[in-house]
Amino acid sequence: MIKKKVGMWRAVALVALTTSGALQAHATTYNWTQASRWQEEDRYTTTGGVTVYPEEWYPAKGYDVRPHAQLYSMFPGVVVGDGNNQATSNNLWTALITSPNVIGNSTNLTRARDMSEDWDINFVDPKVGNKNYWADFYIDKPITYVDRAVFPLTLTGGPQAGQNLLGNNNLLAMGDDNSLWLDADGTLSYYNYPTGTLEFDSKKTGFTTGPAGWSGASLQSKVGNLIGYEEGRLYFLEGANTVQVFNYDLGFVRTDQFSFNGDLLGQSLADVIDGKVKGYTYIGWDLGPVIIGVSTAAVPEASTFAMWLLGGGLLAARLRRVRKG
Repeated sequence: MIKKKVGMWRAVALVALTTSGALQAHATTYNWTQASRWQEEDRYTTTGGVTVYPEEWYPAKGYDVRPHAQLYSMFPGVVVGDGNNQATSNNLWTALITSPNVIGNSTNLTRARDMSEDWDINFVDPKVGNKNYWADFYIDKPITYVDRAVFPLTLTGGPQAGQNLLGNNNLLAMGDDNSLWLDADGTLSYYNYPTGTLEFDSKKTGFTTGPAGWSGASLQSKVGNLIGYEEGRLYFLEGANTVQVFNYDLGFVRTDQFSFNGDLLGQSLADVIDGKVKGYTYIGWDLGPVIIGVSTAAVPEASTFAMWLLGGGLLAARLRRVRKG
């Protein structure tokens, strides 16, 4: 993984610093934001033909972590008090996964945005010109980044040459240290992250194998079902829980009748992905769906927080006067 090797010394220092911090958070009364993955590699099929994806746990509540430290300066208006609380953690996760500065967070062509790349979310701080940050959702308050010198924001070579990684509707998903693109001719191309160079340019405009409704269908007609890309596989959701899995060159792999266990037992994958399950937000597929335990309602600006505080103070003062009267 090129990105991780570039920042290896930073990552080692980070683990030493944040592992103890994360353990301390679990050992005290602190609670942050839950980031969970439902594991594809441990899936099993029931006698009724339902494929259950088990929830990953560590140590007791999924991955209970704060987002990247850089977000505290990017979104100061949503920091509550000293920032060492769940309210701030939830606010900053919401700000991150709705930000236009997240790579892979701009398309409306797919059913779900897959901004999660190898358990990371990659983003840019517009005020910092020489760094690209990446937040591992397993690590509490990471400080990781790569130098902009090794990460161009524009692609080189192939059908997407010159395209920007931010705000691009044709960037369909992130995964495998790559970004996945829909090309003008209705095919797919894959570009390396972080070098921005072409990895693979598919020539397939449609599916030549697969179940009824898929074999012979064009990619363009099915791209709206795409929910993720990881380990050289593409994941498409039909209806509530039917996941069609294809390889990177549109060859059929399998069909899963998906089912959650754990926190989302009984919920459909479609409802979670489509934002119909309160308090849960899908961010992509990394050997299973990755879901953050916060609502993505609009994050208030600093001025809004100030108005709330002012309003609360006025209300408290009025209540005191009423009690005295």
